[in-house]
Amino acid sequence: MKQIICKVLFCLLSFNAFGTAQIPDILIYHGDTISLFSCPLDYYPDKELTSPKRLFGSTGCFFSACWRNYVATWTIEDNKLYLIKIRNACYPTDTKYVSASFQSGADSIGNEYADLELLFPDRFKNGKVAADWVNAKLISPKGKLLYYIHDGFESIYEKEIEFTFENGTLISTLELDNSKTKASKYTQDQKLLLEFIQNHIDYSNIPESKEKVRIIVSILNSNEEGKIDSVKILRGFNDIYDKEALRVVKSIPEWDLLYKHGKKFNVIWTVPVIFDKK
Repeated sequence: MKQIICKVLFCLLSFNAFGTAQIPDILIYHGDTISLFSCPLDYYPDKELTSPKRLFGSTGCFFSACWRNYVATWTIEDNKLYLIKIRNACYPTDTKYVSASFQSGADSIGNEYADLELLFPDRFKNGKVAADWVNAKLISPKGKLLYYIHDGFESIYEKEIEFTFENGTLISTLELDNSKTKASKYTQDQKLLLEFIQNHIDYSNIPESKEKVRIIVSILNSNEEGKIDSVKILRGFNDIYDKEALRVVKSIPEWDLLYKHGKKFNVIWTVPVIFDKK
């Protein structure tokens, strides 16, 4: 039987509008400075307030790692959430919590810091703003980075602290465990996945074809052991090729096991399988 080469390319379907990992806000809590994978200013009733023009007196800059154009610093004191600083993300920084920056002429990017007293005259007191508009659960990552996702605040850390606020008052904190997250070597190494697919096709199941055959397989779910247990054909060729493509993809011995906010979740992967007679 003539050799068939199966080439595999794959992509992770994103589930966030950012398309780029985002620089987090900063939270000071119990004397520690931690990252905040939430943006409390998003909940402010006046949506125009967070525009670069209102915050910094400019049109801002294009900065893919910080679409909102600012990095806010928050603190929790006596179970109350306060805003203490809004910094223009277009200025460089040397803090470990904000690891990237965009810099251009000061005239074009505006002021480095927003004037909190001017922006929040009714809430500003003693150098800070009472964030009484926040009725939300805010998330802070904790521990080691287990799984990097180049999108928004989607990367997975060992644990998360969930802060629940009502009218800016801290109601509860909850530590969420994501430690069972495990990245598959096959999602981390495209070459390894390609080799597995090539080496595990049962060529006797596939009739010879004079044309290139391309089948798109969707991996929908992996179980608690990290085994693929749900796949489907997104674009097929015929029953024989489709069946073999599904069998091989489902036989991958390990897949991503992901936890977020303490709960298992799945990310849909698409695997185009190309059978090309050589």
